[in-house]
Amino acid sequence: MKKKPQPAPETNTANDPVAVIGQLADQSAQKHYYGLQDANLVLAEALRELRLDNEFQAGPDLLAVVMAWSTLVEKFNNTPKQAVEEMISYLRRPELKIPMADDEFNMLEQQLYSDADDAAANINEPVDEAETGADSIVPGIARQQLIDEQIAIVEQLADQAASEGLYGLQDANMLLAEALREAVNDGSAGFDVDFISVLSDWPGLLGQYRKEPKSGAAAIINFLRHPQLKMAVGEDEFAMLQEQLATEVVSESEFTQDLSGGAALEAFVVQDDKTKGNESSSPVSRAAQELVDLLLLESELVSSYLKDIAFGDRESVLNGLQQARDELGRLTNAAKAAGFEGLAQVCAHINLNMQRFLEQVDNFTSERLDLLLEWLSQIQEYLPSFNEGHAGQLVVAGLTDEHWAVPLSFEEMAAVLLKIRSESSAVGEDYETARMETATDEDVSLALPDNVNQELLELLLQELPIHTQQFSEAVQRMQSGGSEKDVDLAQRVAHTLKGSANTVGIKGIAVLTHHLEDILIACAKEQKLPGRGLANSLINASDCLEAMTEALLGSSSPPDDAKAVLQEIIDWANRIDKEGIPDSDTGESPSGIQSALGNVAETIEESAPAQVQATLVRVSATQIEDLFRLSGESIILNSQAQENTRRMKKQMQAMQVQLALLQQLGAELEQLIDLKDLTGRSFGTVGTGFDALEMDQYNELHTASRRMAEAAIDVREISLDVNKELGKMEEILDSQQRMVVDAQEVVMQTRLVSIATIAPRLQRSLRQTCRMTGKQSELTLVGENIMIDGDTLNAMVDPLMHILRNAIDHGIENEHERLVQGKPQNGQITFEFDREGNNILVRCRDDGCGLDYGAIRAAAEKQGILQPGQEVSKEELKHFIMRPNFSSRTVSTQTSGRGVGMAMVRSQIINLGGTLTLDSVQAQGMTIELRVPLPLSMTYALLTYVGRYRVAIANKGILQIVYSGVGEIVRLDDQETLLLEGNTYPAVRLMDLLHVPHNRKSQRTYSAALLVQNEDKTMAVLVDAISDGLDVVIKSLGHYIGKIPGYIGATILGDGTVTPVLDIPELLRIPARAMADGYAEQLAMDEPESMLPTILVVDDSLSQRRALEQLLTDTGYRVRLARDGIEATEILAQFIPDVVLTDLEMPRMNGIELVSHIRMHKKIRSLPVIMITSRTTQKHRQMAEKAGIDCYLTKPVRDEELLMKIQSLMELGTGKEREIA
Repeated sequence: MKKKPQPAPETNTANDPVAVIGQLADQSAQKHYYGLQDANLVLAEALRELRLDNEFQAGPDLLAVVMAWSTLVEKFNNTPKQAVEEMISYLRRPELKIPMADDEFNMLEQQLYSDADDAAANINEPVDEAETGADSIVPGIARQQLIDEQIAIVEQLADQAASEGLYGLQDANMLLAEALREAVNDGSAGFDVDFISVLSDWPGLLGQYRKEPKSGAAAIINFLRHPQLKMAVGEDEFAMLQEQLATEVVSESEFTQDLSGGAALEAFVVQDDKTKGNESSSPVSRAAQELVDLLLLESELVSSYLKDIAFGDRESVLNGLQQARDELGRLTNAAKAAGFEGLAQVCAHINLNMQRFLEQVDNFTSERLDLLLEWLSQIQEYLPSFNEGHAGQLVVAGLTDEHWAVPLSFEEMAAVLLKIRSESSAVGEDYETARMETATDEDVSLALPDNVNQELLELLLQELPIHTQQFSEAVQRMQSGGSEKDVDLAQRVAHTLKGSANTVGIKGIAVLTHHLEDILIACAKEQKLPGRGLANSLINASDCLEAMTEALLGSSSPPDDAKAVLQEIIDWANRIDKEGIPDSDTGESPSGIQSALGNVAETIEESAPAQVQATLVRVSATQIEDLFRLSGESIILNSQAQENTRRMKKQMQAMQVQLALLQQLGAELEQLIDLKDLTGRSFGTVGTGFDALEMDQYNELHTASRRMAEAAIDVREISLDVNKELGKMEEILDSQQRMVVDAQEVVMQTRLVSIATIAPRLQRSLRQTCRMTGKQSELTLVGENIMIDGDTLNAMVDPLMHILRNAIDHGIENEHERLVQGKPQNGQITFEFDREGNNILVRCRDDGCGLDYGAIRAAAEKQGILQPGQEVSKEELKHFIMRPNFSSRTVSTQTSGRGVGMAMVRSQIINLGGTLTLDSVQAQGMTIELRVPLPLSMTYALLTYVGRYRVAIANKGILQIVYSGVGEIVRLDDQETLLLEGNTYPAVRLMDLLHVPHNRKSQRTYSAALLVQNEDKTMAVLVDAISDGLDVVIKSLGHYIGKIPGYIGATILGDGTVTPVLDIPELLRIPARAMADGYAEQLAMDEPESMLPTILVVDDSLSQRRALEQLLTDTGYRVRLARDGIEATEILAQFIPDVVLTDLEMPRMNGIELVSHIRMHKKIRSLPVIMITSRTTQKHRQMAEKAGIDCYLTKPVRDEELLMKIQSLMELGTGKEREIA
């Protein structure tokens, strides 16, 4: 259905090129092309905004856009369907900044195609000459008005040149103006878009000429030779004009002086000397005078901030300029709202200069301050006489001064003066009307001003949800038969919203609440409650306010029906102004639609918002994320500190064992020394006259053994003390860990929001769906005070609203059917929220008719999903409604029938990692159960190994841990099954879920089984031994790694290793896991670790073994260690390494003996061997080479040399690790 025509805003087409597009809109409406009309109005509004913000020049940019668009309109008249796509593409151009969402562009495109169909039909039908002329004249009018605009500018330039004595330049301008005027008079102004753009560059050529007369003169003559100008001027005349131009040299100082003086400004304005003396200002209305007084007050505030600046105090200059700039921004908004668009444009230009002054505050001088104060005094002189013909010069006087950071250009000044003159008489008229009659797109705009006060905006965003909810509840109570208190409350809230929105500059909310307040004031004066029609309109307005609030908060797009709702409220306000509040409920509302109310679960007390507001602090999402990250890192670092403490305790225990062994060895040594038969003579003794029986004889060996024993005891005491300190440190770390965890939980609370925050959106969706379906329903929320993660709640809103709409449209019967079945008149819908572990559980119930299995089966057979007569259970049938493009409806409506509702719900819930189940009883209703996991930043996890890989299993979905010996693993129907306490659970191995090969010679029993809830069934997941259980911080896998099914993320353990965190329920939901064995066989062949070369290091020195192990591991080798030759031979009996590194001197079996052993055995005879020793003599080297050493290196060995030797031997050797049968 086509929209009714909307009148284009009245504009002055003589001086405003944008008015051309407005005229095109009017002509489109006359031909009933309402989509084309909307397109023209949208573009016109965008160009006005861009021009006001100084983002489009008044000349070149604007004229080029207008001309290009006019050409597209002409194309639409000839080949409409081809032009539609080009029009939409043109409107989407980024530089136009048209504030429309994709769905709005799509809707406009559909309307244009509808117009195109009509236009195509009209092209094929015979039409009279009048209609044909109207079609063809549209672009012609646009061109003519654009050329008229350019002629006015050129004539002003000619006057300016004459006043400066530049008569050659005056002649050039007059030639151009005459050529343009003749083209218009002859009806041959067929200039294309490119030439219009070139034509608008004429003022720039003149500016260049003033700087460089000779080259500039040539450029001017070349321009005048343009073929589309068709000038009847000979080449000799062009030559004379060029010579005259080249000789008229003006100094830069003279040009600057003239441009900044009053004479230059006078030439900008087209004045009629005969009538100037007879001009008199038109009377100004009281409303306009109030606006003028307000603007004067704002300008005085700007002046006061500037006058407080104290030069020499940099802080004073900064504060003064910033405060003045902020206040100037409010003056700009106020001027624009009052209709002083020319003044607003100049204010924006001054604001830009003040921004430059702030950026270069050290260069801000008293001359620049005087410029600002002088301009403000001119504004204060202009405002009281704004409707006088000469007053506009005061707005732009002095703006070309070189002391400005961004002086106003010549052509910009001309355009501003033309605008000020054209709007001066209209400002007073705009406010003569007590109330607007028609809503426009600008009236419902939610665009924020460029210089919006961020503090005020943040306060508004905090208050908006509270106030809009209060307003909505008060209006609903009024419709249900409330009291005068509800009218007063709604009126106060509307007044508060209006004031806040006006302060910040959000016009859409300010305009709507202004008219709402007037209506409610009228209700209060007449002491009447709104009737049914007015109450319905107020409900629509409250829904629109809530939608606007959500759009400002970024949770949804602006409401599509805002303009229609505002028009409805304006109609009511005008009607009440004339007739008063209707006496009965029979009065029809302008919309004529019956609104259905939903019950609100709880009514918020009037005092609650103030209490909540007092405790609110607005914090950016980035800061919250930083707090999460820091708290998580703190937990990780604390875990690492605890892990290091545990390792130190283990080392201390090992040291105590070694100390005990040392004490034992010391005692044995002491006993050996004390043996009387150790020696017949004491070393170093002095004759004393006593024999050994009469007195113990001690020598140096006795003394050393005693000192060693005492040192061992001292070390043991010290180790005990250190162990005690480590115990205390462990207790401190445990306490710190608890505090860090508590701190993270507190931080997590900042992201939690109450489910009640989405209640208004659900209630609004209920009312809208009831209006569209003509049914009556009530929505009850249970558990709405539960706090959950805000992102999760926002993601759940859309599925919940789909379910709500489906319940009304498909489930709830109409009023008559419900009464026949003995059900309440209004349908009952309940959303019950609950927390279940780390999941949020939502049960959506309705008391409607339930699923129609017959209709579902018929739709399935029609789509070929089922064959006629095919047996299928109700359980299978109910899942069909969640298939894409499946609908039991034969006709689609705005609310259903397209087959995307429940399919979309299921898809969105699965994307959130949740599950969806259905339960329906025919004629009794349906229950949809959603179970959605909440996001985890920290969870309890079980550590286990899968093959060689250590993984962490999140406790999500785990019901019970069953250890070996409890229950029995058997095979039933070729499926491993866990028998436990009379129940059977399908079993699956974690290794198979992750596609990890077994690599076992024989099947090994699993030491633990995890009972996991997987949607509507419980399964057993078999794992190897669970090594530990601990709280872990879950980290994202990074930007470049997408979501991996079955993996929540990764965690950093206390030893610094990164371990994946598994989501077992999600792993179980991934299909095609039965093919894991074949995939595992492939992995078994290509396991990364088995591909690494292996080196056997044999050395009796622990430090040497560790140093070589670290070097080789970091290089990319696998390393096996042996303490001597005997241990090395035992290892070589199990596998063959690629290279052997051995020491020469070792206990039990030295290096020479080890090499001889290797060369004697056939399987390892070719194994490369490198000997590393401290012996440097030729004798030792020859002995080693004789035994079969491949390379002899002496300590210390450079790392690079050793690695090069290993690499060269590996390239020649055959040592590949393999099992030995």
